[in-house]
Amino acid sequence: MEDNRCIRYICDAYNIRIYAALTKTLLQELVSIHNTTPHATIAMGRTLNAAILLAASSIKPDSADTFSININCSGPIKEIVVQVDGKGNVRGYVGNPAVDMELQLDTLNISKALGAGVITVTRDLGLKEPYKSVSPIIYGDIAKDIAYYLLESEQIPSAVILAVNCNKEGAITRSGGILIQTFPNTPVDVINKIENQLQQSFSLDKQLEADNNIKDVIEELIGKEIKEIGWLQLQHRCRCSKEMLYGILESVQIRELEDMIHKDHGAHITCIFCKKEYNFSEDELKEILFKKVKVH
Repeated sequence: MEDNRCIRYICDAYNIRIYAALTKTLLQELVSIHNTTPHATIAMGRTLNAAILLAASSIKPDSADTFSININCSGPIKEIVVQVDGKGNVRGYVGNPAVDMELQLDTLNISKALGAGVITVTRDLGLKEPYKSVSPIIYGDIAKDIAYYLLESEQIPSAVILAVNCNKEGAITRSGGILIQTFPNTPVDVINKIENQLQQSFSLDKQLEADNNIKDVIEELIGKEIKEIGWLQLQHRCRCSKEMLYGILESVQIRELEDMIHKDHGAHITCIFCKKEYNFSEDELKEILFKKVKVH
């Protein structure tokens, strides 16, 4: 099965659109960067798949537009952030990658790891202000909560299926997702029929474990033929750079810059997304300070 891809399909018979994400090695890379324990791995993986699927449905392919999901919660996992752009570049992090140290559970309980909170969805289409929408965590199940967001905030009835599994050693064994969305004139009973199928017998986990072709998997789920209309290669790629961080330092208050210069003799910054380290010398900070003082 092809990996690190997002594929777009359409079903003319039911007048629905379908998106599929296959992300096993992409998630493995994120896990190796952030050294996540199982609860953090599963929660981040589900959010990763959800963000990729929703990005495919809402931003232009091969564009600089970005789509992100930010989960802020009261549970010990604290936060999950995943950002995707139109070129298939993905980055993400989890607030508490070692959450299992606090949970000390024998079985997986993502709802307990999350607790209460909100999901913030942001679409940056290159306009003056990005579009933001906030939805509460209702179920403690990322797939159900994303489906709730789509229905309440976007008025789009949707079926969201997310699958992430890892073995006892923490290695990812499968990761992917399917998003099924209606059009305004889609027959009313279509989503109900698909939801009944999901509740009765369908398991994306088992289908991915069997290495079945994702198109065949979707056709088995909905009971109709579908047509591929495009796909996008996915890769982990952070947007951080020293130039970007230089711009952030320019916004720091003068007193804080002076402390960095006189007390720390420089600044050491680590990107929260990719863990890349950037160093700013005392002279570089003095240059930034000089520009700020000159402006003031």
